[in-house]
Amino acid sequence: MALSDTASPAYDAFLSLRFLQQACAASQAPACGRLALIFFAGEGDVERDLPSAANFAQRACAEQDRDGCEVAEAVFADSASPLFDAEQALHCRRVNCDSGNRQSCIDLAHIYYTFDDYLPAEQIALNACRPADPASADICRFGNQLQARRHKIEAEQQAKKQAALDAQAQRNAVFDAFMQRRDYDGALYYALYRTRSKSQAETAVMAAARAGAMSRIFEDHLYVLEYWFPSGAIAGIVASEMAKRKRGRGNDCGIWNCTNMPGASTRRWQAAGGSRGSGYRSSSGGSSFTPVRVPSSAQIAKQTRDRYRSYNCTGSRRLSSSHPTCQ
Repeated sequence: MALSDTASPAYDAFLSLRFLQQACAASQAPACGRLALIFFAGEGDVERDLPSAANFAQRACAEQDRDGCEVAEAVFADSASPLFDAEQALHCRRVNCDSGNRQSCIDLAHIYYTFDDYLPAEQIALNACRPADPASADICRFGNQLQARRHKIEAEQQAKKQAALDAQAQRNAVFDAFMQRRDYDGALYYALYRTRSKSQAETAVMAAARAGAMSRIFEDHLYVLEYWFPSGAIAGIVASEMAKRKRGRGNDCGIWNCTNMPGASTRRWQAAGGSRGSGYRSSSGGSSFTPVRVPSSAQIAKQTRDRYRSYNCTGSRRLSSSHPTCQ
């Protein structure tokens, strides 16, 4: 039709509306797209009508009409328009970018970048880049910057991953050195207090049990193992060793302070020459009470630390001077 053909001298936007609307109603997408352009731009005697433009644009874009999709993007992406719809605008930009609209790709890349979605932004920008076209300079620069950023982040992540692997390998080497020397107590100490690795602790205990060397394990380690392994094979080995040591010591309170056990105060009084009855006697000569000097907490801590080092670093145990316990 000459009246609706923009290339025809007889083209008349207003007179063409009736023919275009009939064609659009018959599901001819190009006619819907042409109506969207007319109402969006306000051609000839037709006033600009954004709601009508949006209506025809959506119908055209649903059939992959390029004019309709571009008008839909323009209508819904205008934040000053009452028809602004960010979700619809993003959808239309994707369609237009896939259809080869470079400006839609540029806008879409910047939107993804704003959303911190850097990889799609980089891919879209580089796809829209035409190095031989001076108009592509900005989008090419933007895409290259995103690519360089990604390469830097990937290199940093790889370096961190490698550093973690190297550190783990070093820790494994120290543990393996203890195990190769059959220093099961040293290996267990390293697993419990340095690497805090249950798997290494289990390896050390199983090896000590197979070698009949559980008696060489420091007793404090057994209590830690009892907490770490409340059930299973390790729990059984630890319980057996603790029971064996208790039988060997006879009436022993283990890690508990025997002076706080029931009846302990009475036994201390009797051992000091007291009796079951009242032992109070008045004295005209005044009190003969002499306070007993009690070690400070710092002194007690030092005594405990010295006994621990002496147990592990002297005698038949004789750990290496480089062992953490002996330093």
